[in-house]
Amino acid sequence: FDRVNHDVLMHRVARRVEDKRVLLLIRRFLQAGMMDGGIETARTQGTPQGGPLSPLLSNILLTDLDRELERRGLAFCRYADDCNIYVASERAGQRIMAGLKA
Repeated sequence: FDRVNHDVLMHRVARRVEDKRVLLLIRRFLQAGMMDGGIETARTQGTPQGGPLSPLLSNILLTDLDRELERRGLAFCRYADDCNIYVASERAGQRIMAGLKA
């Protein structure tokens, strides 16, 4: 979940959470710096790996994907940002991937 756009994620969280204080806390969680070799670096994208909110935030962000896969009648299994979509052929898989990227 290293490349999640914070603004996109916060927009989706704000559709579900009205309390501005909670939204501010979540944004601060996302922007918390990282230590790399003893040097703190700012986080401009992604969610903290192993963070307690990261699984919840991934579910909020990817709910639309889950619904689209369900709407298409596809068998899939997703945990956080790892997703397996079960198809009958490589060609079917390529069509699905092309459609999801669009």
